Amino acid sequence: MTLCTGGAELLSILHSLYGQVLGIVEYIDSLHVPGGIKVPVLQEGDPEKFKSFVAELMLCIPRGTKSLPSPVSFLQLSTQREVVARVIQRICEKKRKNVLAFGYGLVDENSSLNIRLTPNICSYFPNSTTTTISTSILWETLLTRVGDDVMMYWLEQCSVFVFVPPSCCYQISGQPIYTLPYDSMCSFRSQSFMHSNVLLQYIKRNAFFLRKKYLKPKKWWKTVLNSKVEKHSKTSQMLTWQNKKSTSALPICSESSMKVTTKIHSKRKMCTTDICDIPTKKRRVNLDKDDKMDHVSFTSACLSSFSNVCPEAKVQATEFITSRYGKKTKIQCPKSTSYSVDGEFNVTLQNNANTFITNASVPTIQSKTSFSNIFIEIGRTLYSSISFKKGFSESFILNSLDCTPSGSQKLVETIFLNNFLTEQNFDQPKRDENFRSKLPKRYWRMRKYFQELIQNHKNFPYLVYLNKHCPVRPSMACSHKLALQKKNKCKMDKSICDLSNTSVMKNKIVNDEKPLKHVPAEATFLPLLKQHSSSWQVYMFVRECLNSLVPDFIWGSSHNKCRFLRNVKSFLFFSGKFGKVSLLELMWKMKVEDCSWIRLRKSDHFVPASEHLLRERILAKFIFWLMDTYVIQLLKSFFFVTETMFQKNRLLFYRKRIWKKLQNLGLRKHLEKVKLRPLSCDELEKMQQWKNIPLVSRLRFIPKTNGLRPISRVSSTLGSQQSKENQEKKIQHFTSRVRNLFSVLNYEWNRNCSLIGSSVFGMDDIYKQWKKFVLDFEKSRAEKGKFYFVKTDVKGAYDTIPHSKLDEVILKVINPNANEVYCIRRYASVSVDSTGRIIKSFKRHVSALADVLPNMKQFVSKQQEKNLTRNTILVEQSLLLNESSVKLLAVFQQMIRSHILRIEDRYYMQCCGIPQGSMLSTILCSLCYGDMENKLFGGIQQNGTLAEGIPQYGCSISPQKTVVNFPVDDIPACSEVEQLPVHCLFRWCGLLLDTQTLDVYYDYSSYACTSIRSSMTFCHSSAAGKNMKQKLLRVLKLKCHSLFLDLQVNSLRTVFINTYKIFLLQAYRFHACVVQLPFGQRVMNNPPFFLTVISDMAPCFYTTFKSKNKDVTRGYKDVSCQFNFEAVQWLSYQAFLTKLRNHKILYKCLIGPLHNCKMQLSRRLSQYTIDLLKAVTDSSLHKDFSCIMD
Repeated sequence: MTLCTGGAELLSILHSLYGQVLGIVEYIDSLHVPGGIKVPVLQEGDPEKFKSFVAELMLCIPRGTKSLPSPVSFLQLSTQREVVARVIQRICEKKRKNVLAFGYGLVDENSSLNIRLTPNICSYFPNSTTTTISTSILWETLLTRVGDDVMMYWLEQCSVFVFVPPSCCYQISGQPIYTLPYDSMCSFRSQSFMHSNVLLQYIKRNAFFLRKKYLKPKKWWKTVLNSKVEKHSKTSQMLTWQNKKSTSALPICSESSMKVTTKIHSKRKMCTTDICDIPTKKRRVNLDKDDKMDHVSFTSACLSSFSNVCPEAKVQATEFITSRYGKKTKIQCPKSTSYSVDGEFNVTLQNNANTFITNASVPTIQSKTSFSNIFIEIGRTLYSSISFKKGFSESFILNSLDCTPSGSQKLVETIFLNNFLTEQNFDQPKRDENFRSKLPKRYWRMRKYFQELIQNHKNFPYLVYLNKHCPVRPSMACSHKLALQKKNKCKMDKSICDLSNTSVMKNKIVNDEKPLKHVPAEATFLPLLKQHSSSWQVYMFVRECLNSLVPDFIWGSSHNKCRFLRNVKSFLFFSGKFGKVSLLELMWKMKVEDCSWIRLRKSDHFVPASEHLLRERILAKFIFWLMDTYVIQLLKSFFFVTETMFQKNRLLFYRKRIWKKLQNLGLRKHLEKVKLRPLSCDELEKMQQWKNIPLVSRLRFIPKTNGLRPISRVSSTLGSQQSKENQEKKIQHFTSRVRNLFSVLNYEWNRNCSLIGSSVFGMDDIYKQWKKFVLDFEKSRAEKGKFYFVKTDVKGAYDTIPHSKLDEVILKVINPNANEVYCIRRYASVSVDSTGRIIKSFKRHVSALADVLPNMKQFVSKQQEKNLTRNTILVEQSLLLNESSVKLLAVFQQMIRSHILRIEDRYYMQCCGIPQGSMLSTILCSLCYGDMENKLFGGIQQNGTLAEGIPQYGCSISPQKTVVNFPVDDIPACSEVEQLPVHCLFRWCGLLLDTQTLDVYYDYSSYACTSIRSSMTFCHSSAAGKNMKQKLLRVLKLKCHSLFLDLQVNSLRTVFINTYKIFLLQAYRFHACVVQLPFGQRVMNNPPFFLTVISDMAPCFYTTFKSKNKDVTRGYKDVSCQFNFEAVQWLSYQAFLTKLRNHKILYKCLIGPLHNCKMQLSRRLSQYTIDLLKAVTDSSLHKDFSCIMD
């Protein structure tokens, strides 16, 4: 299919996502019709409008879609409306996602008020695109040409797009394009910098020698032998399909049908289990005598899900040659790096090759649930209840079970038979008197070991060890207890050793958890904030619990125990708020054969492969339960885990007694500041009888450096009469109405920007305002004199705004007397960014009813006229046509006037301020202060100061947080104000503003004493290398903001400094990702891949830089020429060398190539540029990076 010049990029996107992209005429011509009789789509006498309509339709056929059944019929038996209704009904019945059926659903008991399309299909909200297809004469005409079958095939099986000149299109049917898998989307490297990328060219020339230099000789010769084994494996390629059916039909657990034969040639320590005791008559694979290779162990789950760290090409198939009953079989499995998990079947791995050779009978069991797709998330420990003062809750499984055979049987049943990891169709035991005899024999033998586990849990003094490893540090609140603790230290140590005396231990636990005496909040607030337990202290406590809980016999060996503890340590140390660990990582290097309690018999002469996989899954269930249930509940029971305001994604572990004290202090301050009015029982009963029952929010606190920030979130409805499902529906409905109010408020202030005064929302708004200020000043050609900078902080900005003033301001924005109706359109957009990566976004467009464009084609055309979209594919999701101002004001009143907080068991009504945590908080505050600015700041007197405050708006500034760059000693109220020099770097909103040149730098001081690893969310999946590369490029693009790179705003030297700091922070992120790579992957195993990741940074940055400076005028051309691609590469390599040289042992294979490429670039650049680059990379300019913890 061909489009105009503007549609070339759209076609490239569609071709990357779909198997075929055709025009309507092309598709009809490609159909095979018996007799060759086809009705032409376009005929003589057709109007130009119909010809243009057909030319704009694009038919995209997804990969794997079945073609139309033969013979193809072009008969029309129905109207267009009937065809569309029939297709929508089939889509809804099959519960498929299709753009055509947006807003439609099956009729149920709640569908009486909705419009019926068919007797069993109703419309919940209007779909303008579907309405157009049903009623348009153009579509009716097209139906007469192609018939019912072809039209239904297009609308149901294919994806149809309508091109809107000059460069956009929108989808009208098919699976939404934004739901397609990301891997199938085009992500290509810019070709314009391929030849000028020095590091990339170096990799192409030296990749072979890089592997040889840094790999051990033994491993290197394995790579040389790869070609021989590949030729050997091709000879068995024809047998794959012949043996596929026979191998797949084998029974799952047949001991006679599958036998494992292993042979170990390695000089490493051999396996000591029964698996190695194999008769010599078993068939083995014939290898060349010269092929001397090590044998390593793999699990089936690992082979099915693990992929190499090098994601340059697609995952390649790996040839897995097996021997079974004298026949060779080849199985395809993903490319993988070398690692071992003992206890399965032995395979021979050629290093960095694509061939595995095994002498085991390969099992045919396909795991229904891959270990790599099962995760344990640390986020489940957040905001736990503080009611469990003495440890685990009564409902915890180890607390609820008795230390008896029946109790251990229930535990075995819960871990191994009653969870979603169960992959075999076991005969689930029925809970009756004869239940014990129906438990499988394998699990029946496990009871005594897990009875010991329950006994260990009952006898273990958790709180004693909690105080030992996570003690409450002395502070003002507990200094009076210090002497008492020293006095009882000997008694405590004695009680730790004597675990049998449970009664004495319980008394000590109760006495130890007594609340602290009352101390004034001002004296204890900051010390208590610092009393969070470190990750090491938490780990030592968890390790102590695991050592005492799990018997050594269940671990099987100290190796398995150490492997699990190591995973727990990394889980606690390096996991941020969104951190998680996969079951595949937990099972990596776990020796299944060491766990004899898993076996069906005590000693096996040989073990079939199916039995090996079964044992592995059993151990995986226990490991998953131990981490997902026990460790997670242990953290939730003894710690309050919370995020922080001063570092992104970082988690803090507070003892619950400490957090209880902090929460009480925070509540006391919040009650004083926000003016909460307690609700009586009579008021609560009356509210529960309202037609619209009020919603209730829960209050939680997030630690700051000097206090707590209150956050409220709607959690339930008032009272307990309604079910949880109905409560969730009410909350979702209220949230959608609040989102509509947010969209309308944004629409109103965009129409009248003076409503928010000088308020800005993010870096984009700051850049627009700052650039306008700088350019206007330069155009005036005024001499640069003094610039006066003032930064201040409003005390409790959200909490002190009076509700009466807030009502007055909002009534000016949304006037109920005008009775204006708004239309809200939700749509998704898919486009390609400057680096060639497909991006998708979800947007809302608000317009007045008089300005609404119900037709999607008109809307897309209007967006292009306003230069809001270009080369974009749009998908309409919903269209709301009747959102009146009266309804929106009712939502506002419900949110502000009826905001009920539940604190413990009491309910409060907020009488002042704006609830924090809502999406409306920022814009409501900006509208209120914008009104204050418009009314009072315009005619301010010469001697008037803001330091006195504006009570009618609840505005008062904090002198301690006010900073100026001019003298204010003569003002009495400003004695505590911080004064900076006239020429300085003024810190504001994460920026550093040069008070003389008006250049802008990024403020990296917030990274001091923080960990990059905890702030980054790293996906620990099998494709870790690919995820690492994509993550780094995405973050790099986010940091390349125009505010720091625009040559019209900043000088060349400033842009160079900002660029170098961006790359230096990128090097820190690179190191944080490398140390988190799973499965023990190291840089030395594949230096070319990691060099390729670094080489992609400079092209990505330079492409973004060029797009930010595309409108640079002629006066800046000389400057932009000095900032060329070679200079960007030099800065990139220097930044990575600065960081990587701090870890020479880890990155010695990367430092040399980077240094060589940097020297090569130095010979290309001019001396002036080299001097400038060396000046901006001086270490004295980047001292803020030395405080980063990684």
